[in-house]
Amino acid sequence: MKQSHKITIGVIVVVAAIGFLFISGFGGNTGYQKTITEILTEGPQLEGRYLLVEGSLVPGTLKWDGQKIELSFAVTDGQSKMPVVYNDVAPDNMDNPEAQIILKGKYNANSGTFLADKVETRCPSKYEALEEEQAIKEQTIEKQ
Repeated sequence: MKQSHKITIGVIVVVAAIGFLFISGFGGNTGYQKTITEILTEGPQLEGRYLLVEGSLVPGTLKWDGQKIELSFAVTDGQSKMPVVYNDVAPDNMDNPEAQIILKGKYNANSGTFLADKVETRCPSKYEALEEEQAIKEQTIEKQ
């Protein structure tokens, strides 16, 4: 086999491997972004699809089962409420009433429950700014 054929085959293998990694890397992270109201309305049509949804924690619904390592709670978009089950520990600031909860997972239309693979929180910048402002005030008082 000629040297040029070996190089060509090598380049094809490398390009194919990179293409495979590129496609497979994004496959699990793609999904539909829906509101809670849309999920509850479209229910059976969305079953089995990977979804991204954002909402606020419904106060008083956060429950932890240490035996099952299961976190259950409800989220709302201001119009509708949806129960969520997550088999992991709660992220930071989950109980902050100002926090937005970002869910990734699948909707089970039979039970009406969102089965989250990933739960993240996003706190408003004013919450973080208040903490910084308080720390600066404390440092100023200590220096006086």
